[in-house]
Amino acid sequence: MGDVLHRADSLPASTFLPMVFLNTCCAMRDLSLSAFSLLVCLILGFGCRDQDKIVRYRVPKQKSTSTAGTQEMLVAVTERNGQVYFFKTVGPSDRMDQCRDAVKRFVKTIRFPASDNARPSWQLPDGWSERKGSGMRIATLLLDNTDNTSQPLELAVSSLRQTNPNWDAYLTSNLNRWRGQLGLKPVAEKQASDSFDTFSNDGQTIYFAQIKATDQNPVEPPVERAAGPSSRPNASLTGFDRELVRGTPPADWKPGPVTGMRKACFRMLADGQALEVTVIPAGGDLLANVNRWRGQLNLDPINQEQLEQAIVDVKAGNLNGKFVALPGASETILVAVFPAAGGNSWFVKLRGDRGIVEKQTKAFKSFISSLRFAPTFQ
Repeated sequence: MGDVLHRADSLPASTFLPMVFLNTCCAMRDLSLSAFSLLVCLILGFGCRDQDKIVRYRVPKQKSTSTAGTQEMLVAVTERNGQVYFFKTVGPSDRMDQCRDAVKRFVKTIRFPASDNARPSWQLPDGWSERKGSGMRIATLLLDNTDNTSQPLELAVSSLRQTNPNWDAYLTSNLNRWRGQLGLKPVAEKQASDSFDTFSNDGQTIYFAQIKATDQNPVEPPVERAAGPSSRPNASLTGFDRELVRGTPPADWKPGPVTGMRKACFRMLADGQALEVTVIPAGGDLLANVNRWRGQLNLDPINQEQLEQAIVDVKAGNLNGKFVALPGASETILVAVFPAAGGNSWFVKLRGDRGIVEKQTKAFKSFISSLRFAPTFQ
């Protein structure tokens, strides 16, 4: 035995260690089987311990993240003659469980009188009460509190002028504002559209959204790619689609999303209201388009002679175009039109509150003159 151990000193560890174990086992041959087994367990460090004691332990039961300590928002939106009405309530998700169905039933009772400027009416569910609002808030509705252990939830009814004529973009901006209030990431227009359920009340479309702060993986805005060569970078476009339109916006204008027909988009905030400028290639006779825009402002159509008196000449690089201002009772539309390839035209459009648009007219015209269109960009 000693000779074996002596020669083992010069062996590599991979050979020596198993020999040590073997020699130890031989030295223990006189021990009882139970004692030998115990020693082997101690040397190997596993195999003889109670397995349950190693892996079994208690973990406090966690509450479901779907309702415990999280917030939820229910919102209904509808538009009437350029005025947008919002119905919004927010609170803990476990309390929303008690009133969610009642809120949905309430929203479906919203009606508008025949008068264009009349506020909407509704039917309160049993147990709800109403308080008169002020300013932008039309009313505050107190939801039924069945357990009487805390203050009742509130549903705010408010109204604002629609400053963005693109309804989908308008809904998207508001949805992302509400998501931000719950600490959620913004979504793109397609996901925003999918977030709303729609139903009709007496011919009036109501958009209803349920926003929960328990979203573990908020939806990332998808990549938007406008029509064009496949070599275009795979990235979201804002401001200009520079393969088609280029220009210099005023410093206080912020780039907006370039999606769908929009080849340029910029937004600005003035006197607390957001305005938007878009550049879109489209077809159609100028007079027909002007009368369509006038209809959006509740203005009577005009004839060709009246149009000629209303338009003025403008230039964008080497392109000659026409500019027309359409002031309505409360809103104004400014449009510049330039000829495009294929018989279409480039429409550069601004719409918003009449007083604010008047203040932005000079900046808008400066933006128009800076524009350059593909393929020449001259």
